[in-house]
Amino acid sequence: MNKKLISTLILITLLIAAGSGIASAADRSYSIPFINMDLFLQEDGSLHVKETIHYTFSGTYNGIYRDIPLSGTQELQNVKVSTQGAYSRFVETNDSNYHRVTVYLYSDSQMTSPVTDKEVDVVLEYDMTHVVKFYNDIAELQYKLVGEGWAVDIGKVNANIHLKSSDGVKYWLNPPYYNESSSWQGNTLQIASKTVPNGNFYEVRMVIPKNQFAANPTNGIIINQDGLSQIEQVQNDYQSELTFKEILYSILTVLMLFACLIPFIIYYRFGREPKIDYSAEYERDTPTDDPPAVVNAICGPGFSKKIGEPDMDGFKATIMDLINRNYLIFSKGESDKEDLGLRENMSFKLNPEMDNTKLRDFEKDVINFLKGYEENGLISLDYISEDLKDKSSAKSFRDTYNSWKDNIKEHYLNDEVLKKIFNKKGDNYLKIFGVLAVILAIAVFYFTLSDPLPAASWAWWSSIILGIVALISFIMPQKIAGQWTTYGEEYDAKWHNFKRYIQDFSLIKEYPPESVAIWNKYLVYATALGVADKVRKAMELYLPRDELEGSNIYLFHYYGGYVFLSSTLNAGMTTANAGNGAGAGGFGGVGGVGGGFGGGGGGAF
Repeated sequence: MNKKLISTLILITLLIAAGSGIASAADRSYSIPFINMDLFLQEDGSLHVKETIHYTFSGTYNGIYRDIPLSGTQELQNVKVSTQGAYSRFVETNDSNYHRVTVYLYSDSQMTSPVTDKEVDVVLEYDMTHVVKFYNDIAELQYKLVGEGWAVDIGKVNANIHLKSSDGVKYWLNPPYYNESSSWQGNTLQIASKTVPNGNFYEVRMVIPKNQFAANPTNGIIINQDGLSQIEQVQNDYQSELTFKEILYSILTVLMLFACLIPFIIYYRFGREPKIDYSAEYERDTPTDDPPAVVNAICGPGFSKKIGEPDMDGFKATIMDLINRNYLIFSKGESDKEDLGLRENMSFKLNPEMDNTKLRDFEKDVINFLKGYEENGLISLDYISEDLKDKSSAKSFRDTYNSWKDNIKEHYLNDEVLKKIFNKKGDNYLKIFGVLAVILAIAVFYFTLSDPLPAASWAWWSSIILGIVALISFIMPQKIAGQWTTYGEEYDAKWHNFKRYIQDFSLIKEYPPESVAIWNKYLVYATALGVADKVRKAMELYLPRDELEGSNIYLFHYYGGYVFLSSTLNAGMTTANAGNGAGAGGFGGVGGVGGGFGGGGGGAF
C-alpha cells in the first residue's frame, strides 16, 4: 500500500471539501506494469544485465529515461537499446553518480511524432563492472532489482539470475515482504516480486562459492576479509529488526484501536446523568432568582459551552437586565418612518436616580464600560461601534469582558459552588485522553508514513482513526463526559423547561404572562438563554401596542439596539483577538541491507 499516495489523496479530499480550487491533473499518465530482468554473472566479476521495461502510456510522451547509479570505479559499458511498439533513438550521459540513458520514442519511422496512447517495451542491455565483491571465503552479489529512483510504482519484477551452478549458493530477497516467489530452475534463480511502490527498493543478495569465478577477477571488488559470517549476521539483524517492527506495529495497532473506546468508557463511568424526581413539562416563571448572567453560565446555549463559563449572551443579558431595572434608559433615536426597526442615534442614558453602589461587581463592570462612552449625558451606540473598530479600544473592551466573567465566577460560580452543580472529572479525563491520543497518533503517523512494512499500514490507518477520535474528544461538549449533580440536573431541567415555555407560542397563548413586567423579565432571561427573538415576537402577538411602547427593554430590542449591540460587541472581540496565536554499501567491507549496486530509477517525459 502506498501510504504517501493515500496521504496525498486525503489532503486533496480535505481541500476540495473546504472549497479550495484544486487544479485537475494533467491529461496524461503512464505506468510500468512489469520489468523483466536477466542478470549474467561473468567470471571477471562484472555483470551483464538485460532489462525489458514495459510502459503503458496514456496521452502523448516524448520518451523515457533510465538512471543507473555508479560507485567508485564502476563503469557502464556496451549499452544497447531496442524497443517494441515504437521507433526509438537513445542518448547516453554521464554524471559523477549515475549513468543516464535517455530513449526518445516515436510513432513513425521518420521519427517526427511522439508516442500517444501506446504500450511500449524498452529493452536495455549493458555491462557493469566492479559489481561482485570477492572476500577471502566467498563472493557476493548484492544488486537492486528495483531502486528508489523510479517515478511510478513497479507493478512486478520478473528476474532471472544466471550462475554456473546453484551448489553452495545462499540468497536473500530484501525486503522480504515484496517477494512473491523464488526458486531454482537448474542454475538459474527465478524471482517474482509483488508491486514495489516508488521510493522503495527490492534487492537480491547472494553468497556464491568463489570457484564459479576466475582466480583473478579483474572486474570484481577485492576485500581482504572473511564475508560470510558478517553477511549472515547483517541479514539476521535485518530480519530481527523487521520482526520487532512487525510486533511493535501490531501492538500499537491494537492499543490505538482499543484507545478509541476510552471516550465511551469515560462516558459510561462519568458522563451518565443521575435520575431526579422532577417531571414537569414546562416552567411558567423563572425557576430561580439567579442573575441572568449566572443562568447563562450554567444553562446557556452552545455546542461547546462550558458549565460555569458565562459568554457574550450573558453579557448582553446583563445590559438588558440593567435596562429592565431602570439603571439604564434607552433612547430609540429618530426615524423617517414608523416602525422601521433599526434606527439611527440610538443611545443609553445612566439613570441618576438609581444608586449604582448597590449593583453587583460584574454589573458595575458593564456600567463602567458604558460610562466610558458618555458625552453630554448620552452613551451613543454608534460611538461605541466606531470606537471598537480600533484595536486598542477593542482590547480594552476585552479586558472589561474578562473582568466581568471573572467577577461572576468568583462571587457566584467558584469551584466550591460548581462542585454542587456539575462534576467535571469525566470531561477532564476526556481532554487528557485527547492530548495523549493526539501525540501518539501524530508520532505513529509520522514514523509509519514512509515505512513500507505491511504492519506499518495497519498502524498508520489506526493512527488516523485515533487522531479523529482524539480531535472529536477535544470538541466534545463538557456536558457529554461531565456529569450534572442531582441538584445541577434539576436546575438545568427547570431552566430548560422555562426556555421551552417562552419559545412555545401555543403554551404562552394558553398560559400568558400576567403583566408587561413579567414579559420584560422573560426577555432578559431569554437573552441569557439565546432565544430573545422568539420572546420579542411573542410579546408583539399578545401585548397591546401601547404597553409595548411603554416597555423600555422591548423598544431596545425592537428598534435594533439589541442586534446593533450584538454585532458591535462581537466585532470588538474579533478585532481584539486578531493576530493572537497562531542504506548504502561501500567498497571497504560488508554492506547493509539496501546497499547493493544497480537499482536507480527512471521516468517518462
